[in-house]
Amino acid sequence: MDMTTRLSGEFGLAERLKALLLTVLRMLLWLVILYPTGSPAGPLPGTSSDGGSYLLAPKKESTIHLPSRLSLLEAMSVTIEHHPQYRQMVHTAQANKEIIGEALSNYMPHLSAGAGYNYETGNFVITPGIPAFFIDQLTSVPNSNQTYNFYEASFNLTQTIFTFGQRITQVRQAKYAYKSSRDQARWTLVNLLASVETAYDTLAQNLLLVEAAKKTVEDYRAQLQVAQAEYQIGMAAKFDVLNARVNLSNAQLNLITARNNVSTARVALNNAMGIESSVSYTVDTDLSYVPFRADYQKLIAQALRNRPDLSSAVNQKKADLQNERYYESTYMPSIGMTGSYTYASMFFPLTYNWSVGATISIPIFSGFLTVHQERQAQKTTLAARDAEENVRVGIVASIRQDIYNLNTAMERIRTTQDLLSQAKESLRLAAGQYQVGVGSAVALTQAEADLAAARAQVVQAVYGYKIARATLIRDSGLDPLTEAKRRKNREEQGK
Repeated sequence: MDMTTRLSGEFGLAERLKALLLTVLRMLLWLVILYPTGSPAGPLPGTSSDGGSYLLAPKKESTIHLPSRLSLLEAMSVTIEHHPQYRQMVHTAQANKEIIGEALSNYMPHLSAGAGYNYETGNFVITPGIPAFFIDQLTSVPNSNQTYNFYEASFNLTQTIFTFGQRITQVRQAKYAYKSSRDQARWTLVNLLASVETAYDTLAQNLLLVEAAKKTVEDYRAQLQVAQAEYQIGMAAKFDVLNARVNLSNAQLNLITARNNVSTARVALNNAMGIESSVSYTVDTDLSYVPFRADYQKLIAQALRNRPDLSSAVNQKKADLQNERYYESTYMPSIGMTGSYTYASMFFPLTYNWSVGATISIPIFSGFLTVHQERQAQKTTLAARDAEENVRVGIVASIRQDIYNLNTAMERIRTTQDLLSQAKESLRLAAGQYQVGVGSAVALTQAEADLAAARAQVVQAVYGYKIARATLIRDSGLDPLTEAKRRKNREEQGK
């Protein structure tokens, strides 16, 4: 090889490497245009779409510190940061997001490199196709154990040019699947926060019921003391003393049950927050409440616009539709190009070779596999449409039922408050009559029992309203954390 030929070869190699580099740069530019930076599927998992506060994505695992008095906002924050079910859904969404990149990789060239070394013999092997007049000459050469070194290095480049829609449908399907899983993560968090609020209100209710039970025990203990004193001076019968003792024992049993309900409610709240804790804490107890304006038509429209589970169903339907189109496109051919550059020889310097080619793959028959895959995708799309409609119907029904429950809870509050006032007046009259000797111990006992029941019913009515409100907020597609903050601000402004 003379100097001119060698320089010409090196110049041609440089030009080929430059062309390969330009091809890679063009593909990178195409990828940037096709898939811009930022989230391609909207807000990150756990964000609110109403412009209000955000449902935060879970943080890294950390030590849980519960205050001695746990507020509702603090309980929700613990849930967001530590609940394993929410973390699982967010990580699933993040995993699905990576599938978008996997689908986009089909637009990029695939470059691989390899190298090899063999230490081998060089005996000639006769294979079909060798002319007959060569065989006699080749077979006359005896086999030998003489060995040789063989070195090889290669670069291989493949690039898909056109697939008639297969690649773009895979990218779109991955994007819609990610959106669906992201919405599922948001809906999971909304349900968890609603469950936390329900468990929190249940614990607060049981704490107040314990206080009511303690008050009843104190009343019956005082009644027993009065009955014993009057019995000793002959102003009361033995029956009055026994009746007071029975009432006190029943009240003490009710107190034991109420305290047990507090313990189980605290366990339920820990479970709702997704934590394991033996720390004994209390929660805010308040019989005041912020009314919730329940406009049926407005809540329906808001739910159909904001419910994450409905958005998830819609995106899943779109993903399944893209999957159907993908299988439709598999009937079409795909066009690509290949290139390779190799160095190989028995000794150094190695000898280079290169090749460039084009490929076309045309599906002809695969045992009706593509036909069945397409039909399966079509039925899957229909099932996704049915699932979306089922969510819509469920939203309308649940909101209507929630509004009925909320209105009923409000009526219960008004009725139990009247009942409490009447029970207090009845006890005052019964106690006065008993003290002057014109009333009976049975009437006094009944009045005290009615007052204890009225106290418990007021507590249950108020917290029943709060629980019904939390359910309606969830089913309306509102952010429970945002609504809790708004109520907190209104309460502070009212004070």
